[in-house]
Amino acid sequence: MTKVLLCCLLLLAGFGLSSSARAAECTEITTAAYTINAPGHYCLGADIASGQTGIMVNASHVDIDCRGYSLRSTNTNSTQNSYGIYLTAQTDVHVHHCHISGGYAAGIYAYQDNGFVNVNQNLSFHDNTISGTYWFGILAYGTDIDIRDNLIYRVGGRGSFAMGIRVGGSVQNGETRAFTVRGNTIRDVYSPVNNAYGIYANNSTNGSYLDNTVTLPQYGSAMGDWGIKLAQGGSNKITGNQVHGSGTVSSIGIEGTPSDDQCYGNFIRAHIAVVGCDATLGNN
Repeated sequence: MTKVLLCCLLLLAGFGLSSSARAAECTEITTAAYTINAPGHYCLGADIASGQTGIMVNASHVDIDCRGYSLRSTNTNSTQNSYGIYLTAQTDVHVHHCHISGGYAAGIYAYQDNGFVNVNQNLSFHDNTISGTYWFGILAYGTDIDIRDNLIYRVGGRGSFAMGIRVGGSVQNGETRAFTVRGNTIRDVYSPVNNAYGIYANNSTNGSYLDNTVTLPQYGSAMGDWGIKLAQGGSNKITGNQVHGSGTVSSIGIEGTPSDDQCYGNFIRAHIAVVGCDATLGNN
């Protein structure tokens, strides 16, 4: 009995040490307008509400785990530019398990000037929930970007277009423009004055757009609604997606570049199913 009791106490002590060790593995963020200036593992330790940008990333090799806590904007001005998480000119940044909501311009905003070489590289954004933003759910410019398994809804309200996910890369010769956008669920992206897009890509080359579900707004945006649109680029694969259209005459399921994008194996219900890309292998 004594040996059994001793084993149990040692086991409980081990659990306690493991819990403490796990807590020590990350730097907790508990206030808004937090700036990350050094590589490392960061995590939210509480829900944060503010009218400012939630987290500014000024370092590479950063992992942000919100652990299910929320970043919420209290802003109600659709023209302002604050973001849930903002970064530019960084490598190896990963954001996951965040709940981002309210009046941000974008939930996650990874920006670069695509007229120059790529300065954002190896980024991943996964298992996040983003809602209520005015312009974008996620914008990610650069290369080697993975956006997967996010829930994005109720995006729009700015005097501009609205996009659930937007990716893009440098237009300079020799630069890669590699994106994987997969398993995301996007709905209610709406613009009262312009176009709305579930997923939009600029200059994507050899990208993969797989197994996403996009539901277009019921009554249609002012100018038009797209489930997935790829502008420029080429040699992309768009397959396994579901696009549920609004039935309005301005809804397009999937539009790819007319060169060699492959669009097949998708389930599409929109006024126009496919534009531009090669759909000879068939869609439903």
